Amino acid sequence: MKNTWTALLAIIGSAIIYRFADHFIGGKLLTFLYLVLLLVIGFFMSNTRGKNSRWLGKVVISLVVVFIFGIRLELFVFDEFYEILKTVGLYGSFLDLLLIYCGWVFYQV
Repeated sequence: MKNTWTALLAIIGSAIIYRFADHFIGGKLLTFLYLVLLLVIGFFMSNTRGKNSRWLGKVVISLVVVFIFGIRLELFVFDEFYEILKTVGLYGSFLDLLLIYCGWVFYQV
C-alpha cells in the first residue's frame, strides 16, 4: 500500500514540477525534463529497489531509453528503431508509457 501512495505522490509532484518549469524553460530542455519525470514516475512504481547482478537487462533497457530520448529530442535519428516501434504501434503517447515501463522494469531485472 505504501508504494501506491508514493507512486501517486510522484505523479502529482511531477505534474507540479512540469507546470512550474513550463513558465521558465522551453524547447528541448522542457521535453528532456518531461522524459526524465516519466522515468522517475516509473521508478516510484517499482516495488523492489534492491541491487542485483543482471547487468545485461539493465544495459538493454538503458539503450532503449537512450533511443527514445534521441527520437523525442530529435538529437539523432534511428530510422530502423523508430520504424520497428511504429510497426508495433509504439509512437506518440505510447512512447511515454514505454518510458514509464522502462523506469519501472529497470529495478525489476
